[in-house]
Amino acid sequence: MRNLRNVLLLWTLPVLMGFGVIASAVWGMAQKARAEEYSRMADEYAGACVNSCARCSMELSGAVGDMCRSLEKLGVTSSQAGRVLALEDIVRESGEAAALLSRLPQSQAEVLDTAGFLTRIGAYARSLSGKLLRGGALEADDAEQLSAMLGACLGMSERLERRIAEGSMPMGTEEFDYYDVSADAPGHPDYPPIEYDGPYSETAESFEPLGIEGEETTADEARAAAERLLGISLEYAGKTEGRLPTYDFVSADGGISASLTVKGARLLSFSGTPSGEKEGAPDDGEYAALVEKCREYLEKFGYDDMEPVFFEYYGGAALITSVRSSGGALIYNDAVKLSIDRESMQPIGLDAREWLMHGKEREIKSPALTDERAAEAVSKALTVREARLALIPLTPLTETLCYEFLCEKDGREYFVYVNAETGEEERVMIVENDENGRRAR
Repeated sequence: MRNLRNVLLLWTLPVLMGFGVIASAVWGMAQKARAEEYSRMADEYAGACVNSCARCSMELSGAVGDMCRSLEKLGVTSSQAGRVLALEDIVRESGEAAALLSRLPQSQAEVLDTAGFLTRIGAYARSLSGKLLRGGALEADDAEQLSAMLGACLGMSERLERRIAEGSMPMGTEEFDYYDVSADAPGHPDYPPIEYDGPYSETAESFEPLGIEGEETTADEARAAAERLLGISLEYAGKTEGRLPTYDFVSADGGISASLTVKGARLLSFSGTPSGEKEGAPDDGEYAALVEKCREYLEKFGYDDMEPVFFEYYGGAALITSVRSSGGALIYNDAVKLSIDRESMQPIGLDAREWLMHGKEREIKSPALTDERAAEAVSKALTVREARLALIPLTPLTETLCYEFLCEKDGREYFVYVNAETGEEERVMIVENDENGRRAR
């Protein structure tokens, strides 16, 4: 019996070892095949990426070239209609160029400046187009800025063409640093400032806050103010610089964060977490309670005479946008967003940035037109249901007194804003009413 066992072991072990060697070889071959497949797929992906970047580079060069030609045409066009068409072409071409640029692996220093300049060109062209359509004219300052823009665009076009010819455009290669933030990146250009009062302009971006008064405070003074307003203990978390410098605080458990302005210790923002999970639009009783609580809390936080206008419901909270009411008009620039826990009816969030940037005392003049006269500018396709005065922002730096007409068509609501001085329609917004709230876009 022992001899038989020895014989079996003598034959079995080599067989098992042989099977192990075969299995290892098969597994190794499978792994090698898989690695080769992954390598092939990686090469295909890299090739596709390079081809996509090359095509995107060519399209970007074409879009910038088209924009140069439109700017050049604008400088020699004498008709108002021709200028408007050229400006609208510039709006479209700058948008296309900015979109194409975002698809290339550019360094951060270069892409941010270039994308910002393209965005400003489009916004400036749109503002000039609106100016011409309203019967205005291009001024000497506009001509000077357009000439500087053309020079910068020609330089951009030349750089793109040269880099494409040299093969130095970024193609997603390993040696290219996507996160290079150096100010002297290859080909890093200097772009001329574009001064106007529209969005994305240097003028708007350097706009100083109007809603903050008082002396600069210390972090301890701001913390004491925050604890008094929110009724909780807070710890200092640091200071944030910018156009609205703030002291930042957090609760001991990290569940609540708050920021107060360095100047005047105004509550800029805070955020917490709702305790419940209510969803959908509230009934009439809850809606009335939310409106009352919203006014109460905003007054406590230092934002008086606020009128709730828009509501959003999600995640157990109601986010209410309120604007200041003064002189019989709603002032849309002076907006505050307050989040209320629908379970406890306690405030759990605030964003007062717009109010603090724009809030100031205004003299609301008597409108030159009656609401009946202004309503004549509303489309005959709409039925006017309500009218009230509103001071609306046309640009970040300009406001216009309008009649806000709440209108309806086929069960759909619209806000139509008609200039209370000229009777011209300034803006149309669609009102969205559903279980998630009431918004205007």
